[in-house]
Amino acid sequence: MVARRTGSLLLALLLLLAVLTASAADARRRPPTTSVGVAAREFRFSAYRTSAPGGIVRFNVANFGEDGHDLVVETAGGRRVGRTGEVRSGRRATLALRLRPGTYRLVCDLADHAARGMRTSFRVTR
Repeated sequence: MVARRTGSLLLALLLLLAVLTASAADARRRPPTTSVGVAAREFRFSAYRTSAPGGIVRFNVANFGEDGHDLVVETAGGRRVGRTGEVRSGRRATLALRLRPGTYRLVCDLADHAARGMRTSFRVTR
């Protein structure tokens, strides 16, 4: 009877150790997720964070302006990484991207909005 309980206890401990080890390994493989609020209005963006660690960056865009806007994320070299659709007045959109360390530009590419000031820099750190 004692041997049976000891064996059951040992098996339970081994299973617990396996689950904890697998969870730790999954956490190391999954990149961190950082949420960044972005307010859009004529004609500017206000990002509530100017940087985030590398990994998944979730841009939560809220349009407080009267015109429709979008959010385009570009590398410093101008390569488009992602874009929301048009976000109409009073609406919200989310854009989740896996970003590597570097400097990015956040712009609205509707009409002449970027030229009128709807652009800002965003940095991804290590």
